[in-house]
Amino acid sequence: MAIGISIRPSKDLRTNYGQISALTRQNPVAITVNGREDTVLMSHEDFLAQQAALQEMKERLELYAHLAQSEDDVRLGRVKSLDAAFDEIVKSISE
Repeated sequence: MAIGISIRPSKDLRTNYGQISALTRQNPVAITVNGREDTVLMSHEDFLAQQAALQEMKERLELYAHLAQSEDDVRLGRVKSLDAAFDEIVKSISE
């Protein structure tokens, strides 16, 4: 998606939809109502790319939160040996 935004009045949606649709392939288009930005249109491809990028950022943030918690656990001594953890898991399953 290119940087920048085109601004068009809402009446252009009815009369120049094809032109506005083509503009969305270059950059988002802000639609104005009474001179104020009201809605932003973008191409479907850009929308999907944006949604994928947002999902990736969300997943990274969740991973970073887990890593930060893990670092805190290690720093504060909230750790166990693998054998002790495995023994606890086996014990909880067998109960």
